[in-house]
Amino acid sequence: MSINAIISNSLTGLFTNQAALRTTSNNIANINTPGYARQVVRQESIVNGTESGGVKISGIERIVDKFLVKAVYDANADSARFSLENKFQGRIQSLLGRPDQNNSLSGRIDNIFTSISEMALNPLSGILKESTLSSINQFGEEIGGLVVQLQNMRADASNQISEKVSRINVLTKQIENINPLISRETLTGGEPGALLEKRAQIITELSKLVDLNIVDSGNNGVQVNTSSGIMLVGAGRNILQYSPPGVVTSSTPFPRITVHPVDSVTGVIRPSNTELDSELTSGELKGLLTLRDKELPEIALQLGSLASGLADELNRIHNLNVAVPAPNSLTGINSGLLATDKHNFTGKSVFAVTDASGNLVAKVNIDFGAIGSTIGDVITAVNTGLGGAGTLALNNGVMSFTAAAGTNGVSVSQVAGSESSRAGRGFSHFFGLNNLVEAKAPSHFDTGITGTENHGFTAGGIVELEVNNANGVKLGQYSLTIGGSTFNDILTSLNSSSLSAFATFSYSSTGQLVATPVAGVGDIALHVKTDSTSRGATNVPISSFFGIGQAPRMDAAVNFKVRKVFNDNPGQVALAQLDQTAVVGGSALSVGDQTGALALKGLENATHVFARAGGLSAATATLSQYSANLMANLGSRASLTESKMKDNQALSDELNRKSSDISGVNLDEELANMVIFQNAYSASARLLNTAKEMFDSILRII
Repeated sequence: MSINAIISNSLTGLFTNQAALRTTSNNIANINTPGYARQVVRQESIVNGTESGGVKISGIERIVDKFLVKAVYDANADSARFSLENKFQGRIQSLLGRPDQNNSLSGRIDNIFTSISEMALNPLSGILKESTLSSINQFGEEIGGLVVQLQNMRADASNQISEKVSRINVLTKQIENINPLISRETLTGGEPGALLEKRAQIITELSKLVDLNIVDSGNNGVQVNTSSGIMLVGAGRNILQYSPPGVVTSSTPFPRITVHPVDSVTGVIRPSNTELDSELTSGELKGLLTLRDKELPEIALQLGSLASGLADELNRIHNLNVAVPAPNSLTGINSGLLATDKHNFTGKSVFAVTDASGNLVAKVNIDFGAIGSTIGDVITAVNTGLGGAGTLALNNGVMSFTAAAGTNGVSVSQVAGSESSRAGRGFSHFFGLNNLVEAKAPSHFDTGITGTENHGFTAGGIVELEVNNANGVKLGQYSLTIGGSTFNDILTSLNSSSLSAFATFSYSSTGQLVATPVAGVGDIALHVKTDSTSRGATNVPISSFFGIGQAPRMDAAVNFKVRKVFNDNPGQVALAQLDQTAVVGGSALSVGDQTGALALKGLENATHVFARAGGLSAATATLSQYSANLMANLGSRASLTESKMKDNQALSDELNRKSSDISGVNLDEELANMVIFQNAYSASARLLNTAKEMFDSILRII
């Protein structure tokens, strides 16, 4: 071997061991860096023809188990998702309070019935009436505040979605920039280790935001996709876009997260209809979408169901009774009905006018089966029967009943054994003539219509509907344009639309519009995006008339309160009952009559039929029982989410530990390697020095 060959070999040894020492020092420096994968220098002999030419670095490898890395990414996504959901559930539990506390929903309901019980013992006490109304208003403030807070949490989730989307775009941009640098270093025999480590750290952070599938694209390059196959980074890059709404209410339509290709030359973002929402299976982004579109709305629906049940029962009893003295006028809610509509009532009601002393001035017993078929016919029959002492009227969907004399009062009562009924509610209850409480939305949507009746909606009005699955992911949408003449024509339009792939539409026996999921579709929910329809002059759109979508059912708990007329004058609370046997001039109302108060008290043990709402099954239960079921359901949700968080965190920790066992830095091993590489470096240096001495000796001889 020539002296030049010795020098060449020693130099390659110096350079190789120098690089090995540099890699070892980097490993030691990162011994406490989370997620860092140790690097190993791979060496191979240099062969020049038939002769050995020293040593070179064939590569610097990150020691990782690719299967474990994929498992870690998946576990990170699940753990991050449920950790985020658990934080929101914790906030919900803190808002609800403990069931045994007076400020919880159950405690508020108990307070209502305690106040009613005390009022029933002394119905003449103005203080006890005020106390009862106050307890109802406190319940309304509590449950309404909860629903508003839930909408605020949806807004918070939406804003966090925007933040996560922005962060994802930053991370994918970084990966796009690093990928070609790694490939260039790999192709030119450089050292891509540091860049590989940087990219791995970025992908680890990204895996907590969305579920990932990493594909090797050659030369140490990678393509980053979601688990469902949507490319985030590859030969190019896709950017995510999301614009959160400013104010969030129960009816706020949330935009979708869209995926847009980016022109690699100009940077122009191209339009796209690809949506990410339905493609995600895990990660913080999935958790936020689940909270915004499923978990929080379902809880709001349950609260709305409780509020509507309480309102419906309080109003039912209150409409059966009358104050002493009776009010001069009763004004109902906007029913959306027209005078030309069929009344569809069965049974009998008594419409009466009494004076300030409770003596009967006039009354008429209306047998709905013996008069004309329309609401206008009912109005005519009542007004004729009262002979001018009182007037029943329907103006723009609102029924009213007014005494002619300012000192007289009016009442509507049921005939025992032959009670009036439309969709299960008496005349006064159906039109809300003597409702005790009100809210942003009605307590029921039992319209009492039949399919063959004229629908009454102005032709050409449009309601834009969207159908979502149980997770809030859009399945389809349809713009219904009002046409035809009957309610069945509306059904025909819906059942022949694109929505028919997901639901079949029908009317229930009580006149509700029902959307039954098609087999295999699973649970669905309708959402109203826009509605320009109106039923005659009532200004009631079709979505409000039928209560389409989730918003009206949530809003049954918003602005829940005692009506202003009773807050202003508690003496107008209906606690007595009309004596239907009284003759004109005789006493029909008695001061101190506690019949109505006792009926209100009886609601504590009376059952109500609650429809399925937000994961709570349909049930026939008392208000307290349903409230307890609701609280138990919410507690179960929180407990389940916490359990999932702990399970997935444990799995993530275990997988990260196993990955660290393989990829982590072992200080003893690195110190041993340092000694080996240091000695090899010293030996190469000594060899180089020996070659130099040999050259010097030759030169002295010459």
